[in-house]
Amino acid sequence: MPCKCGSSALRRQPLTMNRTRIVLAVKYAVYALVLLILYVLQTTPGLFAIRGITPILVVPAAIAIAMHEGELAGGFYGALAGLFCDMSGRVLFGFNGLFISFFCVVAGLLVIHLMHSNLRNCILFVAGTMLATSSLEFFFGYGIWGHENAWRIYVFLTLPTVLYTVIVSPLLFLIVRKFHRKAAKIIARD
Repeated sequence: MPCKCGSSALRRQPLTMNRTRIVLAVKYAVYALVLLILYVLQTTPGLFAIRGITPILVVPAAIAIAMHEGELAGGFYGALAGLFCDMSGRVLFGFNGLFISFFCVVAGLLVIHLMHSNLRNCILFVAGTMLATSSLEFFFGYGIWGHENAWRIYVFLTLPTVLYTVIVSPLLFLIVRKFHRKAAKIIARD
């Protein structure tokens, strides 16, 4: 009897594996595209401004990705989000990339080993990340130079930006969670 090399049992395994790889590649490309779109939105003058304060949209998205995808993907997208922030920021290029990547890795590891991926934890991670990176940015940009009334920049610009970013973070978390679950369903169907 001739060998049935074209049987469905033999063809199914590679096709399923290729389909899973394609879905994962598309998912990670969509994450990068979303970060790029959020960067464009956050840097568009006056788009989300309230009294001159705009949110940093890429940081909550990167934290949400880290919470759903783990520390490796979180570190990568955290670095990407940080480099986007560096392109429009006042600090040395790579500063935000390094720190936001670090906080995304920490968030991913905490969700894997200690915490749950929920809205409350996302708000805490975003608040901690934004407060730490914004405070460091303020300290190295203004604090150590002894500028007169530098505290006003911190109180009236830095802290409202942190608060505005934390307020919009639940929306971005829910969008990332919905997309992550939809991709997981497609992969599980195979």
